Amino acid sequence: MDKLAPVPHKHGHPNPMNTLLPRSLCLATLACGLALLTPLRSQEVTPEPTNEPAPGGLTNEGLQQMLTNMGYAPKALKKGFLIVAKQGTWTVNMQVVLSPNLTKLGFNANLGMVDETTVTAAQWVELLIANGDIDPSAFYFDRTQKKLYLHRSLDNRAVTPEFLRGQIETFSGNIMKTEKLWSFTK
Repeated sequence: MDKLAPVPHKHGHPNPMNTLLPRSLCLATLACGLALLTPLRSQEVTPEPTNEPAPGGLTNEGLQQMLTNMGYAPKALKKGFLIVAKQGTWTVNMQVVLSPNLTKLGFNANLGMVDETTVTAAQWVELLIANGDIDPSAFYFDRTQKKLYLHRSLDNRAVTPEFLRGQIETFSGNIMKTEKLWSFTK
């Protein structure tokens, strides 16, 4: 006889005590299992604002000094610095900027004005596909300004002149490599 099978009561009906306990245990086990499988909701944690970068990270003053020491002539902008990077026959103007909380280092290049009425869906799709090839750089369109940009964002930590130069060269290379895809800009 099965251990969990109900033992008949004197009138041929199952004894309620014999079926209630196994059913209760099954329900309790099921409820615990579901509770374990239910993902916990993460609570958004807002870090305290800081003006201190991560170890090896840059401040605005440190970024400006590093760019100057690397041979660039950084021009202060409202946010970040404008530098001119020469690579091959190209001259690339880019913004190098730190996030307000100093956790990210970003690069932005204005690729030109966009007349949305002349750009095909296939052209937009090609830009989206290219994002996968140039990651962590990515194209984005600012509809308000009607401009296409290339953007790159990295953690602001352990930034050395060699690392920064490599990122500037890679970002410039992303622009050159994708030129045909954004040639619709003016």
